[in-house]
Amino acid sequence: MKLKRIEAIVATAIYVVITMTIYGQQTKNWENQSAHFLAKPFAEQGMSFSFYLNHLWPLMLFIGLFYMAFLVLNNWIVSRYFVEEKQYEKGLILSLAALFVFWFGFAYCEWLRHTYEHHAIWSYFNEGMVLGPMLSIMAFIICYSLLKSGIRYLLKPKGNLTSRVARESLIASVIILAVFTLLMTIKPLVAIFWLTMSIYCFLMYCIDVYKLLPHCTRMKYPLKTYLWIRIPLSFVIFIPFGLFFVLPASIRFTSFFVIWLCLNILLIPLVRYIYKQQMGHIAKLLNLETALGESSANLAFLRSQINPHFLFNILNTLYGTALVEEAEMTASGIQKLGDMMRFMLHENMQDRILLVREMEYLHHYIDLQKLRTALSGNVTVEHQLQEVENDYKIAPMLLIPFVENAFKHGISLNERSWIRINLYINDGKLFFDVYNSIHAKPMDDPERNQRGIGLENVKQRLIHLYPDKHELSIRQTNDEYFMHLTITL
Repeated sequence: MKLKRIEAIVATAIYVVITMTIYGQQTKNWENQSAHFLAKPFAEQGMSFSFYLNHLWPLMLFIGLFYMAFLVLNNWIVSRYFVEEKQYEKGLILSLAALFVFWFGFAYCEWLRHTYEHHAIWSYFNEGMVLGPMLSIMAFIICYSLLKSGIRYLLKPKGNLTSRVARESLIASVIILAVFTLLMTIKPLVAIFWLTMSIYCFLMYCIDVYKLLPHCTRMKYPLKTYLWIRIPLSFVIFIPFGLFFVLPASIRFTSFFVIWLCLNILLIPLVRYIYKQQMGHIAKLLNLETALGESSANLAFLRSQINPHFLFNILNTLYGTALVEEAEMTASGIQKLGDMMRFMLHENMQDRILLVREMEYLHHYIDLQKLRTALSGNVTVEHQLQEVENDYKIAPMLLIPFVENAFKHGISLNERSWIRINLYINDGKLFFDVYNSIHAKPMDDPERNQRGIGLENVKQRLIHLYPDKHELSIRQTNDEYFMHLTITL
């Protein structure tokens, strides 16, 4: 159910209850008491007085105008023009028009109740006799709208610390005040004790959950160190709350320590349990997010690698080569293409593979691309891939997107083009550089408007797979593109 409908139902229910209550009280008083007090001003002016016309009806209409003003301003004008459609000028004009109409309504009520003083409705505008109700309506609608917007903002799911504390403070305040109001009708002293101790407990909860326990966890402090910090701190914070309740209530001062001790015996294990549950939920969410991000990136990346346009170009090149030469180059090209397809279908599905296998894939890809550009004298491709002796492992298909991007955007068979690729290992770190020229794609190129999903996915994979263990630098001009990647293996 929408909030506007709930507000309308609640407002209607309140209006009906208030109307029936006032009607019952007023008619009962009219029957049991003399009407002399209400009728006297009219009699002094030589005018007849009607209880319903000059007293009850204006009073009921007065309450009804408040009800109608709430529905019109809050449920229609503010909700539609200020919140949903953002038409502030139109909303302001309609608000002023509605207030003007209600001004006449309140003036009419006052005229009915005081016809013995004024026979003209305009005098109520001049003397400001309806200014109070109008200001009350405006203040209530503004405060209610601000409070509603604030609650909506606080209840929105956000990950920052401020919003979490604000949401929990709002919920705690509602619960504390509700119980306090209930206890005030039973025993005020218990209500005051509940209020002071609840505020203290919630304050210690916030300090524990958002400051002290995270600090102890980060610093790997044992439980004993946490208690050495927590107990004196809780006692110092308890002093103003305990004295506020103990001294006015004339309770023995030893009760101060007993109350503090009992509260913390209950509070410390409870807060630690809540904190551990929160950390467990956060860890599960982070693991799910990491797994989902990696799976999505891997799937999209795998799909992007089998590029029909690239395979079409390679097959055309192999076909042309087979017509000129009769076996060697064609067989070599087909073999390398088969190795690449086998790598993508099998080893690409593993979490980690040998760095040697990743570099073999790079070699095959570069050789096939050089085969495609061999007949053009404008293209220069240089690559130095250091041989790897140790059994280093790496996530599959992390390096190839940068090389593919270089051949995709850096090669033009009709203009001078270059690609320089360098890879080496030093002290357990992989250093990978790709430097290439940039050329605009022809208008009829099917890849002209493609942005390269593989490159974006590999950036996400680096973030998930090598957090704080990689550095990626990219510099680009109108004519050149340079990429440097460092990975701690």
